[in-house]
Amino acid sequence: MSQRFIQAVRRYADLMLDKASDRFGTVSTPLFADGVDSLTFEPVRWQSQGETWVLSNLANQQNWLRTLDGLSELTGLSRYRERAEHTVSYALEELRYGQLLYWGGHMAFDLQTRQPVYASDKGPQHELKCHYPYYELMNRVNPERTKAYIGALWESHVTDWSRLEFSRHGQPAAGGGSPVWDRGYEESPVFFTGKGLTFINAGSDLYYAAAMLYRFSGDERPLRWAKRLAERYTDTRNPETGLGGYQFSISVLPGVRGDRAVEQFGEQLKEHAPIEATLSMPRQVHTVIGEAALCRMLLGEALGEAGALFRDRAVEDLLSYGQYSYDFTDHSIHPVLTNGTRLTGLVLEKSGYYGKRGERLNSAKADLLLLWSYTLGYRLTGDETLWSIARSMAQGIGLGDIGTESGEPSGLNLAFRCSKPVGIFAALELYRATGRSRFLQLAQRIGDQLLLHRHHRGLFMPSPHHRYAKLDALEPLALLHLAAELEGDRTRVPMYCGGKSFFAAAHDGYGHETDNTFIYGEVREK
Repeated sequence: MSQRFIQAVRRYADLMLDKASDRFGTVSTPLFADGVDSLTFEPVRWQSQGETWVLSNLANQQNWLRTLDGLSELTGLSRYRERAEHTVSYALEELRYGQLLYWGGHMAFDLQTRQPVYASDKGPQHELKCHYPYYELMNRVNPERTKAYIGALWESHVTDWSRLEFSRHGQPAAGGGSPVWDRGYEESPVFFTGKGLTFINAGSDLYYAAAMLYRFSGDERPLRWAKRLAERYTDTRNPETGLGGYQFSISVLPGVRGDRAVEQFGEQLKEHAPIEATLSMPRQVHTVIGEAALCRMLLGEALGEAGALFRDRAVEDLLSYGQYSYDFTDHSIHPVLTNGTRLTGLVLEKSGYYGKRGERLNSAKADLLLLWSYTLGYRLTGDETLWSIARSMAQGIGLGDIGTESGEPSGLNLAFRCSKPVGIFAALELYRATGRSRFLQLAQRIGDQLLLHRHHRGLFMPSPHHRYAKLDALEPLALLHLAAELEGDRTRVPMYCGGKSFFAAAHDGYGHETDNTFIYGEVREK
């Protein structure tokens, strides 16, 4: 049964190895274009200040690298892994931005000119936000460069080591100070006023990288810093509710703006004294209990006892937000203050960061990623509350009744219409947590629907009418995880922990855009 999934991924990989490989400048490299036109196979291009770039952003190709690596493991064909290793080896030497890399949310490499490029409206800023790169491959190819990169990542983004203030944007540090992991630290209070935006989507990439470095080297110093940073978010928790914030500092830009929650809700919610660090919108809640929780729990599993803190803190977030933000009646996550006050339906009295005057704050349906996260939390801890929340989420998504944690899922809807790759990860987690074959059948059904509805002309796209196919598609990696599970050993395929990729920059004629919607969301006229 696994072969139909493996063969589909092979066809995709062979096609992209041919069409997306760099042949776009005067001298070719081992790099890849980020995506291709689904009919002509021309590479994705970005226009900036009169220039046209053929984007190659290695941070946005990590699922592709995992796919190549996993494909070699499942087929026994070494050429896929060798190409992934060749690409990463080249990048670690040739795409260096100091000790950083030209990659991430605002930087890339132009394959036509073989020059680094960056968002004209952001500057040459290094940024990772829930990217969670495939460091295992990087370390296998070049341990020293990988170690240097992770150290530089912290060096360039952390602006005050004593309280771990950091910025999501970074540039190569000047150097000359103490060794990166030997700085001083004080357990100072959170909610201090700073210049950086200490968002957990960027913070999780920092502690993920440092913890992975410990995994490779055994050096406990980066692990110590990873735990310190993770605990900064724990320190924001309300003592009554256990709800923590999306950030741990108050962001004020002198002469530009103050704290965005204070500016918009300072009067309207005066009795709650909200700041950004105590107010979470559904998209922020989703990151805390979705991507960041998956990152921490899978780190905890990979590191064993050394990573128990990451697992435990993630589970605590799942429980607290499950109590105060998640609603069993509508299967949704709601905007909430960390004191437990829900804000759903609040009519904005003032325009600002959170919306325009007259708009209402809305909830958002729990999705398959959150189902995966809560199921993983249950598998790691056996906590029945996490299972009850996962059970409710599954019903809201359309999966029917997955049953009690100790009973058969007799109400499971195997006719569930889903072709999203994250659905495979959720179903496989349900199977691993319970051992019940019906969940593996569900994963197969989703895999079949994925091939039917998202596999077009050898590419993976949401529909046959989408103009561009993204190299970093999650579908092939999900299918390899499914195939490996069917063959009895899912650990043969590289770990994926909910990371995502994007490039965001000013585009001529349009302003600031993000490639996931601006490029890969474009649909041709039927």
